[in-house]
Amino acid sequence: MNVLLKQSKIIDKSSSHHNSKKDILIENGIITAINDQIDVNQADKVISSKNLHVSQGWIDLKAHFCDPGHEYLETIETGLNKAASGGFTKVAILPSTKPVMDQNGSIDSVFRKAQHSATLPLPMGCLTKGMKGDELAELFDMRNSGAVMFTDDRISTSSGVLNNALMYAQNFNGQITVSVGNASLYKNAQVNEGVASLKTGLKGEPSISEVIEIERHLRILEHTNGRLHLSGVSTEEGARLIAAAKKKGLNVTAETHIMNLCFEDEKVLDFDTNFKTIPPLRKKSDVQALINALKEGVIDCVVSNHRPTNEDEKDVDFETASSDTPQLQTLFPALNSISKIDAELLVTILAERPAKLLKIKHNAIEDRGLANITIFDPTEKFDALVLSSKDKKYSPFNIDSLQGKVLGIMNNGNLKLN
Repeated sequence: MNVLLKQSKIIDKSSSHHNSKKDILIENGIITAINDQIDVNQADKVISSKNLHVSQGWIDLKAHFCDPGHEYLETIETGLNKAASGGFTKVAILPSTKPVMDQNGSIDSVFRKAQHSATLPLPMGCLTKGMKGDELAELFDMRNSGAVMFTDDRISTSSGVLNNALMYAQNFNGQITVSVGNASLYKNAQVNEGVASLKTGLKGEPSISEVIEIERHLRILEHTNGRLHLSGVSTEEGARLIAAAKKKGLNVTAETHIMNLCFEDEKVLDFDTNFKTIPPLRKKSDVQALINALKEGVIDCVVSNHRPTNEDEKDVDFETASSDTPQLQTLFPALNSISKIDAELLVTILAERPAKLLKIKHNAIEDRGLANITIFDPTEKFDALVLSSKDKKYSPFNIDSLQGKVLGIMNNGNLKLN
């Protein structure tokens, strides 16, 4: 199929056409022409919008697809379709399934289930066997099968396990990822410690839970001289520690969840379970610090932390409710409209930095180049019709107020339009 993008603003710092408006002709997944004007008769499909933008394909570094084990919530197929709808050409899938993904066979299974998808899955493997936190899983074998990271998701990683993992992973350039909450300090916590916990009467998680864990992780990283990714940073002090570590030369990267970037802890005062999340929503000063850290490159990426849910988990009292929320299709419009991040920085956050972190080589948007692209309009209203009724109901965002529309993606010759 020949596809023509009309008057699209190219956001790609590696391209000679960066920040210019061009017509782009794509034939069978290959860019064959980039000109001021291209005849529409050359295309089978013409894509246009008032403020059309195109960038290298976006990557989400953290989503849970519940497959195998809880396919009633999500499957690899439905999750990848949502990722494509959200503008992602690649998505990293958490290993906290049932059974967990702690061996190469489970990694292979993800790829088999995704053979016909426009979005490429990037499976993560468990850090420890059975995700029990004791013995390292078969990291090398999983890496050879295509695992891009190794993590035990929300389970706190002991110092001994982290030390061994960082040392071992250097043999094959493996990426170790850890959460940043201290389990002994946030056990049974529901909200941020402070105004939110005082006014709701719910148990609060102190910011020191994150600070202590980040400090511990960074000391072990320095000792091993390894490579570490910190997941779910939510506090001003946490961002400050990461900035100091990077200045010191440590090989550390970090991500924050879209909810922690967009909402303050006061959102839980009405006991709305859609705002229950891990880590909890923090203070206004924390949110602003995260935005600043993201702009400065201290925090590298924003992730969806997409975790499907249903009425049995959400339509209950706050303490009983799940902390999961669906986020894949709303990450871009939320980042675009709530955090007020311009298109160029947005592409840096969603495409360039994740690719660099995972050491993925992106193809520049150039004539004769492979089209691995996301097509979007940052000024169009978000199209709520792309959401299922369940995902719309349990989204924390005011869907009707979101701005930013993904028109589609192209990846490996596959075109997926919303």
